[in-house]
Amino acid sequence: MAQALPPLDHPTPPPAALALAQRLTARPAAEVEDILEGVMRSPVELIPEVSHHLIGAGGKRVRPLLLLLCEQACGGAGRGVPLAAAAELIHSATLLHDDVVDRGHLRRGVAAAPRVFGNSASVLVGDYLLARAYDLVIRNASRDLLLELSRVLSGMAEGEILQLVRSGRATLSQTEYVRIISGKTAGLFSWCARAGASLGTLAPVEAAAAFGLAFGMAFQIGDDILDCVADPAQSGKDLANDLVQGKITLPLLLACEEDAALLPRVEDAARHPDEEAARAILQSMFATRAIVRARQEVARYTDEAREYLLRLPATPEREALEALARFLVERV
Repeated sequence: MAQALPPLDHPTPPPAALALAQRLTARPAAEVEDILEGVMRSPVELIPEVSHHLIGAGGKRVRPLLLLLCEQACGGAGRGVPLAAAAELIHSATLLHDDVVDRGHLRRGVAAAPRVFGNSASVLVGDYLLARAYDLVIRNASRDLLLELSRVLSGMAEGEILQLVRSGRATLSQTEYVRIISGKTAGLFSWCARAGASLGTLAPVEAAAAFGLAFGMAFQIGDDILDCVADPAQSGKDLANDLVQGKITLPLLLACEEDAALLPRVEDAARHPDEEAARAILQSMFATRAIVRARQEVARYTDEAREYLLRLPATPEREALEALARFLVERV
């Protein structure tokens, strides 16, 4: 019998994993923060209150980092700053909306915005952030990038809606799971890498976009694993949060595949939220190879991402992107 996995004890994010990326992008990243601060200013007092509650709580800023690193790796000169800010605003807007849909308790180690400000305020401020993000993209991106972002945003909505429709179903297929996470998470990573590469003088744009997609898949599966094993004090989220919210993720799918007796328990816990039942299911899941197999999927997507990276110019920025990709495996 497999033993229960101990909580992870590394900080999030580990300084060593992001140090090179942050050093290489220090100046444009500071400009991104300035834009975010400007967007959060509004005479409508609820907008800065809600947006600062989320954006000011931190976050890894992985999407802006990816965009800025891809731009610099491909010979760009800082034109990606507003697009990087737009990517973070889009991500922040989706988090506000997600916490309404999921009835989340914690986000980035603090109470989720709907718990503090209510659902209506969270939805409307999320809408505001999306509108401001689109304004930045319209003013600073090519028509092709704008059209691609429209497709990505549609895919994000479809992924979230499919997840909602399949909520509580442990019979969700792995194909559907991949469709959900490629839409709701990986698509925006792909757009960030595409946008950054397209602003450079060297233009392996499709390779960069494919890197971003694989990176995003590994990132989301890793998050789904951490939901099962991470210490809430480190992750900033409740343990077994996904199952309590009715989300059937890859570790749970793999556990049910190995132990059919888990299937009705998982579906019951997902449809009738109960933290104690959810945690009991996690303990049963640790008796299977589900976490090991999910980690193998993270490694597979990470290897795919690193293969695409080889088509980018050999630069310190590419090295930083590879370090970020390696961290996706190391963190789980």
